[in-house]
Amino acid sequence: MHHARASREPPLPRTIRGLGWTSFLTDLSSEAIYPLLPAFVMRELGGSAVSVGLLDGVANLVAAVVRLPAGALSDRVGRRPLILVGYGLSALVRPLMGLVATPLGALVVRTADRFGKGIRTAPRDALVVDLVSVESRGRAFGHIRAFDHAGAALGPLVAMLFLLVFPGRERMLFLLSILPGLVTLAVIWRLVRDPPRVAPHAAGTARIGRLDRRQWPLLGSVAVWALGASSEQFLLMRAADLGLSQAFIPILWLAVSLVKSGTASRAGRLADATPPRLVLAGGWLLFAIGYLGLATSSGLPAAIAMMLVIAIAYGIAEPAERALVSAVAPSGGQGGAFGWYALVQGALALPAGLLTGWLWQQGSGGPSWAFGASAILSVVACGVLMGTTGLGRAGGERS
Repeated sequence: MHHARASREPPLPRTIRGLGWTSFLTDLSSEAIYPLLPAFVMRELGGSAVSVGLLDGVANLVAAVVRLPAGALSDRVGRRPLILVGYGLSALVRPLMGLVATPLGALVVRTADRFGKGIRTAPRDALVVDLVSVESRGRAFGHIRAFDHAGAALGPLVAMLFLLVFPGRERMLFLLSILPGLVTLAVIWRLVRDPPRVAPHAAGTARIGRLDRRQWPLLGSVAVWALGASSEQFLLMRAADLGLSQAFIPILWLAVSLVKSGTASRAGRLADATPPRLVLAGGWLLFAIGYLGLATSSGLPAAIAMMLVIAIAYGIAEPAERALVSAVAPSGGQGGAFGWYALVQGALALPAGLLTGWLWQQGSGGPSWAFGASAILSVVACGVLMGTTGLGRAGGERS
């Protein structure tokens, strides 16, 4: 039955497939660098733990702020120009990490890289909605997220193999990251196209900064969830605390990313066949179960199992979130809607990290408190999502 149904599905548009490859190549490039940055900043650049914290916190905050105007602007001028600028900026700036000499230089490069992500994220998601019918949005978003996580899985593996052959040559690796970046730009140039417009998105241009009443319940629940969804670096820290050798940390990261990728490609179809609000609630509840399991696990095998449960939860929730955002967006304002969604998620990344870090430091039971708080916030977010009526049928409640 499943195979028969899958065979009847129309192929995804060429642009959607192109966006999948751009996500794969960009994450391959960025994730080959990202896991190496903490040690690089502290050892090579003479930075401190505070420098490392600022590196991600400031960069992600800047990216969050630019997402709303970028999304709203794409409702006016089209998606492709901003997608090209966003990916292009990251592709050209990221390799400069191989030339920096101070922690401040690393901060500037990382912030510019994430600024590019902020420019492209909402227009890219809005372009998906422009190109596919409502019945296929979950599958399209799941396809892109699967490629994204596959690149995230391969990046650290490539970095590990490179450093085995060229030990201590992180700067060379950073400079070489321009190669997948240039291929990304070629893919966008050849494959990614805006659909023809019947009329300008006048409704979207009037709604910059405004929220439709149906968007508030979703954004409120996303905000609560994002406050508990702190950096996955804490998962790797917990694995190390429980005895996982540093040499196996990249392997764990690879496993988590592959599970996310495999789950997202299937969960997208589920968000098309089932009300996406229910799929999203299920993903968040599974997220809570995984973090509750981590809070109560004292052994490494159980903790790793819970980390893979959390990876499954991410794979389920991500396509459903985007399908639901598109469902409640006002006509002509998809870019602005995805901008708000990305802004809320990104802006809460810093307070989420600070909350988790503060709880983590509260004595020997700190990690359990931190993971327990993530579980509680996920359940509360699920309650907000399911307890509000504002989503209605626009929230994907199909009969």
